[in-house]
Amino acid sequence: MPSLKQMIREKKVVVGLTTQHVTQPWLAKLWKRSGTDFVYIEYEHCFFNEAELASFILCCRAEGLPVVAKTPECSRTHVAKLLEAGVIGIQLPWTESRAQIDQLVSYVKFPPVGIRAASPGMGNSDYNLDIDGKLFLEKANEETVVLAHVETRRGVDHIDEILSCPQVDIVFLGLTDLTVSYGLPAQYTHPDVESAIEKVLAAAKRAGKLVGMWVPGYAVARPWIEKGVSFFETASEIDMIDSSARRIISEFRQAG
Repeated sequence: MPSLKQMIREKKVVVGLTTQHVTQPWLAKLWKRSGTDFVYIEYEHCFFNEAELASFILCCRAEGLPVVAKTPECSRTHVAKLLEAGVIGIQLPWTESRAQIDQLVSYVKFPPVGIRAASPGMGNSDYNLDIDGKLFLEKANEETVVLAHVETRRGVDHIDEILSCPQVDIVFLGLTDLTVSYGLPAQYTHPDVESAIEKVLAAAKRAGKLVGMWVPGYAVARPWIEKGVSFFETASEIDMIDSSARRIISEFRQAG
């Protein structure tokens, strides 16, 4: 399976399609055919059956697709289950302090970096029981990706300390919740919001961290790419079903 860590180091732009509801194997195959770099699972706001989700993650891995998942909270249990299922990147919503991100790192990394419990031979190794345990732990510590999801005024205020954590790979901007936190819902171009974004971009550049965000498509991503954003989570299966369904029916109505 391609290394997500290597992608974010070497590719100009890394983009992943989103899964919100569907966890059937066929979706993993469709995502693979699309050419996506990785699959993003929106596990904070959406509802999944754990066993079905684990099977879907395994299918993505079988298709050669790394998986990033947003954990519902900074819980050792949530993070551990996602990692053992085979997720390679953990995204922490509402990141507001160095203490929070340090705690996440402790759950994501094996000793001596963190306190992750060793459980090789599951989805994390494609159920290969004949592996070198020491090598598995070392590789996992190298390859797991930590995403600090900053989406509040407090997170922006503490951005330098958050990014001072050496294990943070990506600072992920949650733009909609950021506008809400500033009391400016959906006012993305308000000077206060733009100032907050610029502060995060500058901090990331100083710290040598990548910046990511969710976008509906390339047209929205393009100006952000010009500002240095290089990691994107984009449209979900729900977005695509909705837009395609409306387009097809609209074409019939217009023709009639």
